[in-house]
Amino acid sequence: MSLNIKYLLFDMDGLLTDSERVTFEIWKKIFRSHGHELTLDFYIKVIGMVDSEIHEFIDSNFPGIESETMIYPIWDAEYETLAPSGGVPLKTGVKEILDYCDRKGLRRSVVSSNLQYWIETILRADGVLDRFDHIVHGGMVTRGKPDPEPFLRSMELFGALPEECLVLEDSNSGILAGSRAGMHVICIPDLRHPSPEAEACCDAVLPSLTDVITWLESNNKPLSEEL
Repeated sequence: MSLNIKYLLFDMDGLLTDSERVTFEIWKKIFRSHGHELTLDFYIKVIGMVDSEIHEFIDSNFPGIESETMIYPIWDAEYETLAPSGGVPLKTGVKEILDYCDRKGLRRSVVSSNLQYWIETILRADGVLDRFDHIVHGGMVTRGKPDPEPFLRSMELFGALPEECLVLEDSNSGILAGSRAGMHVICIPDLRHPSPEAEACCDAVLPSLTDVITWLESNNKPLSEEL
């Protein structure tokens, strides 16, 4: 196989950063304080949703909780302490794959349903914000993942074709969104393995971003390294 991938589209939470695990632990404490136990399976279902979708999903499943006023203010306060100080660390292989992109002339974006403020705060604290060509955040789209709109928006900003784009995701919703955008998709699982439906949409399921470098070397059309 010889692909012609020129653009890498990175999810952030659970893919570039370990923020999903951090957020899950915060949310568990908040839900417990309101008399509810938040399960990992429930939390995983909201990954990739835009905020309005998350609010509706939580409010409809947990009577008595209004997420916008009861969950988010406490979560925001904890994140305001963690995020600017590097308390949401990068996942394995992030800097290595960004260095590889530099050498190969591959352009890259962040495509996340998170808010622009948190994306920029976390990636700045982790020292990689300026290594992406652009960011597509939740405020730039009307429909979150699994709808393809976020990835299509990034593609438009690049002026790219779908087949030139490689989506790197950890969640079922992100995988489905990338596939529906007509792009190549690699899953690097975070909190759980992809569902059979999502896995069938992937070009590969790999342990870490470092392994994506090896995959690209084997499957992508050779690109000249910059000296």
